[in-house]
Amino acid sequence: MNPTSLHTEAELLKDEISRRLANRTLLKYTGRPIVPEPVLISLLLPKIFGEKWEEEDRLSAVAAGALYAAFSAHDSIGREASESRQGQLTVLAGDYYSGIHYRILAEVPDLRMIRRFSGSVTEMSERKIRLFEHREGEPPNFLLSSLETIEAATVSAFLMGRGYAAYEAAARHGLTAARLNFEISNLHDGEHTPFLDALLRSEGIGGDPAAAARILDRCRRFHAGRLIEETGLIGKRGGPDIMAIAEVYGVSEPASIQTGKKD
Repeated sequence: MNPTSLHTEAELLKDEISRRLANRTLLKYTGRPIVPEPVLISLLLPKIFGEKWEEEDRLSAVAAGALYAAFSAHDSIGREASESRQGQLTVLAGDYYSGIHYRILAEVPDLRMIRRFSGSVTEMSERKIRLFEHREGEPPNFLLSSLETIEAATVSAFLMGRGYAAYEAAARHGLTAARLNFEISNLHDGEHTPFLDALLRSEGIGGDPAAAARILDRCRRFHAGRLIEETGLIGKRGGPDIMAIAEVYGVSEPASIQTGKKD
């Protein structure tokens, strides 16, 4: 499967999620629900690699996408915008998308899947709260592990819950690498995010952007290398080009550069 085909699969899932979440007022003021392509591809990895894609898989993937749309809506609100009409509607959009998520899950007769999704929301929320609680001089390790949970907990819940555990590590490392790319870009541009603010307070960084950049890039290379390794293991059974998958997550270097291994 080439990059164009991957993009087409992602757009089909995105269109179905958007259709489920459609609301005229929210569309007017807040735009189309945001579900990043790396999330869509992560949900679709089993299908992309040729697994039999059941109706319950499709519904659960759409439900997970609705949950990510809710996260994106809530995370996009800044303090200044929270009191504006658009800001208030964006908050409502997040709540609305969460409600649709559970409505879709009601169509899937799988209580364990519902519990997994609920648990992932709790875990992600707890890790986001901890970003704000991170104190001056604390080690950065917990922050970096938290990023995996924040980015991938719901996708991991979906893949594990639907019996696709073989794809979980690739999705988790890919999503974490993509988020680290985002944070590195923000750091270079002088932007602030809760994660970056917490990282800059950490032991060994002391507010130094260059020190933070070195840590972020080292972590990005680790997760990118693991993504390539995991998709390589999956790809032995056939499927799309490994680098076509990696590029979805913003990874373009070969595995030897990411991990220091020889080709």
